[in-house]
Amino acid sequence: MSTYKADVIIVGGGIVGSSIAYRIAEKKHSVILLEKGRVGEEASGRNGGGVRQQDRDPAEIPLAMESIKLWARMKDELDWDVGYRQGGNLHYAHSQEKLTLLQERLERETKLGLEVEMLSPEDTRKLTPKLSEKIDLLGAKYCPSDGTANPLLATKAIVRMARNLGVQIHEHSPVMNFVTDNQKVTAAVTANDVYEGDIFVNAAGPWARGLCLKMGLDVPITVKGESKIITEALPPMIRQFVQSDRFYFRQALEGNFHVAGEMTQRPANLFEKSVDFKTFVDVSRWLPEFFPFIRHVNIIRCFTGLIHYTPDRLPILDRVPGFENLFFSAGFSGHGFCLGPIVGRLMAELIVDGKSSLDLRAFCWNRFASPTE
Repeated sequence: MSTYKADVIIVGGGIVGSSIAYRIAEKKHSVILLEKGRVGEEASGRNGGGVRQQDRDPAEIPLAMESIKLWARMKDELDWDVGYRQGGNLHYAHSQEKLTLLQERLERETKLGLEVEMLSPEDTRKLTPKLSEKIDLLGAKYCPSDGTANPLLATKAIVRMARNLGVQIHEHSPVMNFVTDNQKVTAAVTANDVYEGDIFVNAAGPWARGLCLKMGLDVPITVKGESKIITEALPPMIRQFVQSDRFYFRQALEGNFHVAGEMTQRPANLFEKSVDFKTFVDVSRWLPEFFPFIRHVNIIRCFTGLIHYTPDRLPILDRVPGFENLFFSAGFSGHGFCLGPIVGRLMAELIVDGKSSLDLRAFCWNRFASPTE
C-alpha cells in the first residue's frame, strides 16, 4: 500500500467537499481530496440545479444569502461559466392553507433581510404565462435574487481551481475506514492506499453515516433517491425556478426542462439509483395539468440522485465530539447545492482559523438526542 500525506484529508468530492478543499488551499495548507467515484457526479451533479434562498429554515437563510454572493462572482473567480443565472424562484399557492404558510415564511424571511414578495394570481401568471388557466391559483411567493446553475459543471469548476492551488484529487478512491488513536484520526484508508494528515473532514454526503458507523459513531441520516426527467430542448419559455406542492422544474440555458417532484422520491435501498417506469407515468399524468405544452414534449433522459436527510432537515457542520481533528459536513437534506460554496468557506475558517465568520451553532453535531452510541 502507498502512503500519502497532507495537512488536511477530505473525504467526498461533491460541491461541499470540493469547496472546503478549495478554500483551505487558499489558506496555504496542503489538501488531499478523496472521492469514491468521479468528482461532482453523485448528489452534486444529480440535483435540480436550484440556487435558492427562500423556503429554508431560518438558520440556513443567512448562509444562503452569503452563498449567493459567491455564486454571483463564480464565473470570474473560477474562469468558467457554470450556468449560474438569477432568474428568480417562484413558489405557487393553490390553496388557502398553502398561501397562509407562504405568507408566514415571507414574514420570517423579510426579517432576516431577504428580498421576497407575495404575488397576486395575475402577476404570477404574467411570469409563467404557460400555466394552465384551469389551475386554481391564489398567488405565489417570489424571490427575484434566487436562481439556477448547471450541476454538471459547478463542482468540476471548483475542483479545477482547487487543483490549480495544489489540491491533490484522488478519484476512484473509496475510503473504507478512518484509523484512530487516542481521540485523534491518524489516517483514512482505501483498498490500496493510506492517507495521513493532521485534519480529516467527512463530507461524504449519503455515505457519511457509513463512515461514522465504522468508528463506533452514529448520526441520524437517512437516504432517499429522487428521479429527474429531462426533456428535449425548447425555445425559452420560463426563466424562474418553479415549485409547487407536487413538482419543481427549471428550464436550462440549453432549453431542456428539468422536472422532479415528491412523487419521484423513494427509499434508496442499498443506495439504488435506478429509475422505474412509474416515474415517467406519474410525471406524464400530472405535469401537463399545469403546463399543457409538456404533453407533446419528448423526454430524452432520466436519472436518480441520492438525497441524505437529517431529522430536522439541517446539515451538520461541526467538529465531531470526542475527536480532536475530525470534522463533519453532511446532512444537507436536498439543500446543499446552493450552500456548497459558503459552507466551503465557513468550514475552512472553522478548521484553519478555529472560528467561522457566520454562526454555525444551529448545525452542531450534539443537537440530536442520541448522536453517538
